Amino acid sequence: MPTTSHRRPASLATCCLLFALVLLPPQIAAQAGEWTLHPDALRCYQLRHSDPEAAATLAAQRLREGGLQPPDALVFEACQAASRALMGEADAARAGVERVEALLAAHPMPPGYRLRALSNAGLTLQLAGDIPGALAAYDRALRAAEQADAWEAQVTTLVNIALVHSEELAAYAEAEALFEQAARVNAAHGAPMAVLGYNRGLNVLRMGRLDEARDHFEGALAAARGADQGVVLDRVEAELAALDGGPTARQRLERVFARQRDGGDASGAARTALLQAQLALAADAPAQASADVQRALSQLPASGFHAERDLALRLRADALAADGDWRAAFAASRDAYEGQLARLRTSQLDGLARVQARLMDADNREALVLARKENELGSLRASHERRQRNLAVVALAVLLLLALGFFAYQRRVTRRLRNLSTRDSLTRLLNRHAAGKRLGAMVPARVDAGDARTVVFLIDIDHFKAINDRHGHGVGDAALVTVARALTEACGDNAVVARWGGEEFLVGRRELDLAGACTVAARLRDAVAAATVGGGVGTVAVSIGFAAVPVFPPRAGGVAGAESGHWPDAVILADRALYAAKRSGRDTWVGLWGRAGAGAAIDDVLDDPGAAIAAGDLEVAAAREGFAWPEAPSR
Repeated sequence: MPTTSHRRPASLATCCLLFALVLLPPQIAAQAGEWTLHPDALRCYQLRHSDPEAAATLAAQRLREGGLQPPDALVFEACQAASRALMGEADAARAGVERVEALLAAHPMPPGYRLRALSNAGLTLQLAGDIPGALAAYDRALRAAEQADAWEAQVTTLVNIALVHSEELAAYAEAEALFEQAARVNAAHGAPMAVLGYNRGLNVLRMGRLDEARDHFEGALAAARGADQGVVLDRVEAELAALDGGPTARQRLERVFARQRDGGDASGAARTALLQAQLALAADAPAQASADVQRALSQLPASGFHAERDLALRLRADALAADGDWRAAFAASRDAYEGQLARLRTSQLDGLARVQARLMDADNREALVLARKENELGSLRASHERRQRNLAVVALAVLLLLALGFFAYQRRVTRRLRNLSTRDSLTRLLNRHAAGKRLGAMVPARVDAGDARTVVFLIDIDHFKAINDRHGHGVGDAALVTVARALTEACGDNAVVARWGGEEFLVGRRELDLAGACTVAARLRDAVAAATVGGGVGTVAVSIGFAAVPVFPPRAGGVAGAESGHWPDAVILADRALYAAKRSGRDTWVGLWGRAGAGAAIDDVLDDPGAAIAAGDLEVAAAREGFAWPEAPSR
């Protein structure tokens, strides 16, 4: 059934870290009294955006040639590490950061070099997937910036830390507090920084605060124009076009996409294509949305850019669902969630392994020193052994504390991901993935003599697109929340209530016969009709379709198998019934009820319910007298 899907821009991920690297290149060479930068260093940093492999090759060549002063060596090592991270070579990137750390420890560096080296290390580790390491590097960079009273570096580092919380940990409130701190520092010293307003706008989008996000984007737009920052300007224009919507939004985004693609902003071009996919879904064009998702993925390198890839997978699942391919949509949603969870688990285990390795290396070095002095300091052997035991106990205690800390951190993030993966961010109802699991657990293996089954109801808000067009998306969101609340209150605690997609909801109820299902359908319609939506809308109406699971239970209480029709089959039949309710004038309900023991093939019934109705295998129930099943219920 064609539906109008209202996709909130807050569901879109922020730009990837390559954007931060583009906006904030390490201008290491121009401070008074500091080192004159090697002529190839800035070229290396410019190359890493457009051709990271060439940048890594250039840096490696200069390092092999030798003869570099420590600050120049630091710059080339940092450039090579960042380039490796952008190429997806996480281990090589982490090894490069370790060489940068060794240079900082071995040689005094000008303050600007040290500060920017630590900030670059944080970005590199974040690109490499080492979130604990990135946060540690950013924390050191922030302290160095505060000590040097470098306010621009403070703002930049606070923005980077906030991005980690927002993009990697889904800790939007914590990220907003960091953005607020960065805004205070910025306001006390200079003109607003465009990158701060842009990224803060994306974070509040995730929190569902659309008007506040628009204000941040408009401020970032003015700042980017004043500073001649074309990359930020394109990003902000894309977000505002998506928020504005309307008939010209897609064309506006296409122009931005062309500029980003031609200018080398790969992640920006990918994000803009995903915004176009969002608009296509809202316009009930799932095929176009799938094409936009594929175009977004084609802009990205072979690895990295997890935020864009995760968003693309979610939008692909939405497009499949909108096209009626429920099984493929369910599988795509599950794969996206499992990929996020696997990355999080790998990041935590890698961080814990590195901490353990460092402790073991320190312990081994101490044991070697003691062994070499064994012959010379025989009289002190006992004290050395006691010291060694104490160090081992301390190391074990530290390792245990770190392990407990990482375990608590992982549990916290896992809980956040689990909640994110099971709840719709606007209505707080179950999402499609979680509702599918609940429905699977509700389906009875046998149907009793009273023909009581689990019933699936699909509820669609009538004329929802007109609400959005006439009153705006904020009022449309309010309508969705009002309908969700009315359905929840009408169903009680034992039902499954979910947002199925756009303006469509799903309700699952156990142990209903046909008469009971008709009663519930009428109660759901009346509950929504009695609710009031603000913003000048008043009341809204819904159309409802329902079907039972198993669709065709075996006679005499036999065990229902796949041929009886499982819950995804019932959802498809309920969708067909909902379509029939729409065709009959909306603001009504229609149900399909399979005859126990019917021998019809479930796939044939899903393709042509009308034939099954004519054969007596399906019974039609409707709120309006004289209802007749449409002859051509095709989608």
